[in-house]
Amino acid sequence: MRQEYTFRSFARKALLVGAGFIISSPGAASCQKNTKQVTMEHLLVQTDTNRTVDIRLTETVRITLPENATTGYRWTVESYDRELLNELPSEAHYPATTRVGSGGEVVFIFQAKKSGSGDIMLKQWRSWEGDSSAIARFHILLRVLP
Repeated sequence: MRQEYTFRSFARKALLVGAGFIISSPGAASCQKNTKQVTMEHLLVQTDTNRTVDIRLTETVRITLPENATTGYRWTVESYDRELLNELPSEAHYPATTRVGSGGEVVFIFQAKKSGSGDIMLKQWRSWEGDSSAIARFHILLRVLP
């Protein structure tokens, strides 16, 4: 009879220890209320030029455009509504390759900070040759909703 009590006592303790391990494990944290606010991100590409895009305050727009920097033609921000949007740092993505002249892409990121409508205009050009060297342009009208 004493052995049975010891086994039950051991099983109860093991169950409590196991439950404590699960509660304190990193995966259990996902059961807690997440206080981080998720921000919507709108992904645009070159074929989205001349579109009107509706977004909400604090949402971001990521514009991904093909680029081959070895040709000298680079995408740059021509203009955007600075009262309506914040420009975040751009990102260049080029594959790790030894091939000469390999292209990649550049990503421009803007975040809405005020309600209203405004344009984003980008151009692909050789800056040292001036505006007449532009070979492509990208334009969208953003409507920032509250």
